[in-house]
Amino acid sequence: MQRFCILITTIFISVSLDAQIDSTDEIRAYEYDTTLKSGYNISFKVDDSLQYLYLKKHGKTITELSSTSRGLPYKNLGYVGADFKDYFVFVHSYGSGNPHYIELIKKVTGENILKEGGAWIDVDTIKQVLLFSKADIPDETDKMTLLDITTMKQKDYPFPKEIFAEPEKLNRIRLLNVTPKTFTIEYDYKDWSVTKKKTYSR
Repeated sequence: MQRFCILITTIFISVSLDAQIDSTDEIRAYEYDTTLKSGYNISFKVDDSLQYLYLKKHGKTITELSSTSRGLPYKNLGYVGADFKDYFVFVHSYGSGNPHYIELIKKVTGENILKEGGAWIDVDTIKQVLLFSKADIPDETDKMTLLDITTMKQKDYPFPKEIFAEPEKLNRIRLLNVTPKTFTIEYDYKDWSVTKKKTYSR
């Protein structure tokens, strides 16, 4: 009888553990890099209804970066687009050719220093420059902005006129080369069939 009780107890514990494992299987691991320079990291948490990202250092929470309904794609919640010593670019992506919305987070405070927000164009982490648009869907009156992460100086530049004839304007532009005095972009137009380069003075 004692052996029977032990057997029943063992089966019950095994079933309980399996049930716990199955319930956590619904929560996918956060699929983006969570390690940042200078000892910072991003922590992913989930409760019954929401999923969260927190900025931390040495286990101490600096700020909640974002939250979305549980089960939504993690790219909606956000991910690191570029990492620098004191800042990182935090990106929210919604797919289907939509702009990638960005924040430039100051690590020590967790504050977004792009007060007007912005939309991703490209970045050069070696030269430490970020190219973005203050308008998520720019028109011909808008400009793109080059931000020097080392000096925090930014300057606006006109978009190539050819990109305005078609959708996904920001997705058509890429940083090609950056020097102390110039930067060069390449961009696609005519239904992505033509690629052209343009150089600007910094």
